[in-house]
Amino acid sequence: MRAALNGSVAFGALEAQVLVSHARRQLRWDPLQAARVVTTPRALGVFTTPPMGVLAFMAIPVTTAPEDPVDTVVALSALADCLHLAVEGELNLYALPQVDVAPGSIPSVLHLPPEDGWHMPLHAVSRDLVPSINDAVAEFAARTSGMSEFAQQTVAEEIWSRPGWGGLTMRALHAAERRVLLPEDMSRVSAAANGPWRRFSTVRGQVFTYDRGPAARLALHVVK
Repeated sequence: MRAALNGSVAFGALEAQVLVSHARRQLRWDPLQAARVVTTPRALGVFTTPPMGVLAFMAIPVTTAPEDPVDTVVALSALADCLHLAVEGELNLYALPQVDVAPGSIPSVLHLPPEDGWHMPLHAVSRDLVPSINDAVAEFAARTSGMSEFAQQTVAEEIWSRPGWGGLTMRALHAAERRVLLPEDMSRVSAAANGPWRRFSTVRGQVFTYDRGPAARLALHVVK
């Protein structure tokens, strides 16, 4: 494997298309969304904050990666466009337009979850979780028919804040399902905890949530 220069990564067309599709789905909700792009010797990972109070993560394998890891915040739309147009499956990440993200709510691309220290993993089958999500969506639709947007948001917060599975809220499960990270099949999923962080892992990606209570403020993990 040859060493990549600058911030260049090389990847397969199929892998790039998976990441592009993931990005396009999120851009429907927020066209100005930022993405934190990180690399390892074998993967390109992308953290995003879809407008559901969660942190989403997806990674694709790469055949070539920079010798020095890349960690940069860019416009998600620019990343999707460049991945789609990448010549021969290679992209210089440092050529992407960087963006500034103002400190705000957690989780965000400024506050990434810990890499280790996760404990109490629980496992389940993906399709077993889908019915409860569908029921919650149907309940929301039934209860909010004819309501104002403000009233709908109140109902949504009530529903998605409920306990879901594995110590996760329904918000995390719903966010994974909306981003097509939760297939209705027999693939394995898992949930784990690390202080105020909760991680939901599927074969297609991960969703993180962060406890906003007093204890969470003491355990904030800031990645510079």
